[in-house]
Amino acid sequence: MTSYEVVVIVVPGIMRRRWIQNLNRCADEYLDGIEDFIEFAHTHNPGATRICCPCRRCNNTLWETIENVGFHLVRNGMIETYSIWNLHGEQLDNASSSSASRVDNIQPIVDPNEQVMDIINDAFPFA
Repeated sequence: MTSYEVVVIVVPGIMRRRWIQNLNRCADEYLDGIEDFIEFAHTHNPGATRICCPCRRCNNTLWETIENVGFHLVRNGMIETYSIWNLHGEQLDNASSSSASRVDNIQPIVDPNEQVMDIINDAFPFA
């Protein structure tokens, strides 16, 4: 018999965001979650008239009024993986982001000119 170890990573605020996974968008849990999100976005973006819409259709790429974002979340649902609201002002704490590092300058391993020559040689091996 194989045994498995379960590891649970707790990020503050994430557990209370289970509503995002709720398929019943008329459920009180889901509607309360939308209210929490709207309040959070409004608090962390003071004076903003539009925010990124995290509904499944807009996918955080379109800017909508906060009121329309609420309507979109009811109609389309929220992106299931958007549990850390970094595009709406949430900051990762050091504990949850310790394994992530930012790389500002990436040097190519292969010279781009060499890559082009490889492609030409592959296409025209006897040229």
